[in-house]
Order: sequence, then C-alpha cells, then structure tokens
Amino acid sequence: MEKYKTLIYKFLLLAGIIFCFNFIYTKFFFEKDLQKHSPIINSIRKVTDEKNEIIYLGESSNTTFREDDVDKRSISDMISDYYPSRKFGNINKEASHAGIYYTFLEAIPENSNVKTVIVTLNLRSFDASWIYSDLETALQKSLVLIKDHPPLFNRLMLSFKGYDIKSDAEREVQFKKSWTESKLTFEHPFPYDNVTDWDFAMAEKGILNEDGSKNSEATVLACHYIKTYAFQIDTIQNPRIKDFDNIVALAKKRNWNLVFNLMAENIDKAESLVGNELVSFIKQNRDLLVSRYSKKGVTIVDNLTLIGNDEFVDQNWTTEHYSEFGRRLIAKNVSDSLKKFYPKDYKDYVSANKKISSFYNDCEGEIVWGQMQTLTDEIAYSGKMSSKTGQKQDFSISLDYSIRNLPDSLKSISISFQKFQREINNDAKIVIQISGSRFKYQWNGFIVNDIAKSLNKWEEVKLNFPLPDDFYNASVIKIYVFNPTNSLMYVDDMKVNFEK
Repeated sequence: MEKYKTLIYKFLLLAGIIFCFNFIYTKFFFEKDLQKHSPIINSIRKVTDEKNEIIYLGESSNTTFREDDVDKRSISDMISDYYPSRKFGNINKEASHAGIYYTFLEAIPENSNVKTVIVTLNLRSFDASWIYSDLETALQKSLVLIKDHPPLFNRLMLSFKGYDIKSDAEREVQFKKSWTESKLTFEHPFPYDNVTDWDFAMAEKGILNEDGSKNSEATVLACHYIKTYAFQIDTIQNPRIKDFDNIVALAKKRNWNLVFNLMAENIDKAESLVGNELVSFIKQNRDLLVSRYSKKGVTIVDNLTLIGNDEFVDQNWTTEHYSEFGRRLIAKNVSDSLKKFYPKDYKDYVSANKKISSFYNDCEGEIVWGQMQTLTDEIAYSGKMSSKTGQKQDFSISLDYSIRNLPDSLKSISISFQKFQREINNDAKIVIQISGSRFKYQWNGFIVNDIAKSLNKWEEVKLNFPLPDDFYNASVIKIYVFNPTNSLMYVDDMKVNFEK
C-alpha cells in the first residue's frame, strides 16, 4: 500500500511541477514566442477584438494587386463594400491552404461573434507541387504554438521539431514521385498517362513561333501548366479533401455559415498553351469539388472561368492574382452568395462591369493609389494628411490605371489638386505617363509653378491635357507630381476626370 501511495505522491508532484512550469511559461514567455514564431495570432485575435461577424480566409490571391489598379484593396475588403452594416475581418497568410485555414479557424474562441466564414478554395492547392511545396515546413512551424494544447507542450513540440519538417530535396522527391505514379485518365486516347511523360513530351516538342523555331519561354510556361493542373483529385488520398472536410465539420460544430470561394484560373492560357485535355482536367476537378461540398451544405462560389487572361497579373506563371477588375468580379460573386444569410443587409456598391472615368484621392489613406508611403500628417488642405514630395521622395500619390478599364471615346483629361510650397520650385512637374506594347511611350511633364506660384498657402493647380489619337493602343496611364528636388511640395485632394 505504501508503495502505491509513494507512486501517487510522485505523480502528483510531477503533475504539479509541470503545471507550475506551464503557468510560468504562459505568463512570462509565451507571448514573446507567439509574436516571434506565429505572428498570424494577431489576425486571429483581431477577429475577436473587433467582434467580426463575417471573416475571409485567404492567401496571396486575396491581397495581390496590379500596378495600374486604382483600387488596390483586397477581395475581402471589396466584399465588405456590399454589406456596410456587417463587421468584416480577414485572416490572410501567403501560400496557405485548407489545412492551414483549419488551424486558424480552430484557434478562434468559441464565444466569438463569428457567424459566417468564407474560405478560399484554390484548385492548385490539390496539386502535388503545392502539397509537397518547399514552403510547407515554414507554414507548419508557424502553426505549432497556436494549436489547442497547453502552451508549454506546444513550445516543446516547436523546440524538438514536432511538426512536418522535410528538406526541399525530400519534398521534391515527393512531388516528382506523384507526377510519375499518379495515373491520368483521359476522355479519349492520349499518348501519355502521367504528368512526367506529358511534361517531357511538351518540353521536347515545344511551343513554336510562326517561323517554326521553338519559343523557349512559352514552352517552359506550357510545361509548368501541365505540372500544375494535370491531376485528378483522389478523394481518399488527397490530403486537401480531408482538410476541407475538417473545416466543414468545424463549421457545423460552431454553427457557422460556410462559403467556399473557388478561385478563377487562367483557362484561356491553359487552353492556348496546352489544349483542351488540360482544361478538361481543371473542369473535372472543379465539378468534383462543387458537387462534394454542395452536398455537405456548403455554399460554393464558382469563379473558375470568370476572369479572362488579360485580368491575370502574372502572365508568365500560374497564380490566382487578379487586376482590380478581376478582384471586383470575384467580390461581387461572393457578395451575391451572402444574400441568403443577410438578405436585408446587401447594398449594391458598384457594378463589376461599370467603367469609371472620374477619380479622387483625399490623401487620408482610405483610397489606395500608388506611392501611398508619401502620405504625411505634417500639413493638409483638408482632413489630416497630404502627399509629401521632395527630399529624395520624388513622386506624389499616383493614379495608375489600366486604359482598357476606361470608357470609350475619351478625348482629354482634366487634372486638379491642391499644392503647398514654402519656396519657388521650378522643377516639380505634373506628369502624365502613357505606355504599352502597341504604343509609343509618352512622358508629358508640366511645371507646377507655371500654373500656380503661391508660397506658404494652399493653392489649386488645374491642367487640361488632350489625349493622343492612338490612346487606346496604350495599356497604362499614370498621373502624379514629380519633384526630384530638395524643396518640399505637398499635394492634397487630387482629382482626375477623363472627358469625352
């Protein structure tokens, strides 16, 4: 009997010591480790702190923009435009997939205000090269401390590398093995039954130029499309299926409305480079996912073929990075899907297809143009901020816009803004820059002081500029103040109107 008492005492003593160590670690050291190894915790906490009702989980597809976008906001921010009375939040981490999202969602306290969860469904994340990506080790490491275990246990797991850790070479072996061993089933006879053989054949044959020579750049891209999209989802073996299933189960447990946002892929490019066989695989996988998760009660937003080639930011790689126009199209689709949950809260924002010709930036930071780092609270015409130029900060806020998104038949531009200077500066210019592969580059500079010369007070600067006859052959127009001097000039309330 004494022997058992001794064992019990030792066990209780050990448990007490562990409890004390966990308490000390949690109170004095855990937060510092969280910020160092798992900074995503701040986005998760923000969901609770701001009492967000609707949250969007995404990766770089949510936040990447194109240089000529006027509205450079994320897809999630654009969705919120349609529901101004609802509190939106987002949890965003580059290269994330459903397994990562699940851990984020699990870390949200059960007593949070979250009612609706929108999860990015990226078709490429089911591909072997993403499943066995060289980014996976870093992603898994970033999750260890936020998992639902005692903090001290999580810290020990982090210290002893108790997570999926492999070298880049080991992961390369994994995805190349999958490319060879995963057999492809075509709708009609096809000479290759796996990615490796198909990729090799494309590399050998190549994409040809008009003169019959091999286009090396296009050939490399075609091969990459094959390696990225030539797969058929195995619902038993593919780990992403389990990840999304786990999210469905968690949403049911938490009583969340669940939306899967299936991202657009560059179908135009896939078809032109590789052909219908590859497009068929992409659509088969889409159909499987839509069918599977619709049956599980998930709202699926199918954007797969929504966006044309011209609206993809990356033309030489496979990504889900879209222009402002593309992001707005997806945001509109998602906002429409939310009407079933919030029928009285929907407010029509701006038609995704509407082409606007008037632009305004008050420099308060809410409207995102180029060169937002120039905003300062040193002085302002209206509000609290303006754009500061000079002293090695050569450019003011900049309207960078895609010409194809402008209305037809435009003839001129009307530009106005407020400027403040303390000394005469004859080198600062209003610049209208027009460029494109089918257009002779133009850089038009107009000296600001030729228009408005006042010192130590705000003064309006106005300029009208006739557009060139071949304006619509160009791709991008940029409008900004260029000040390469040490003399400061502040710009505020910039207006740009394209006129017919």
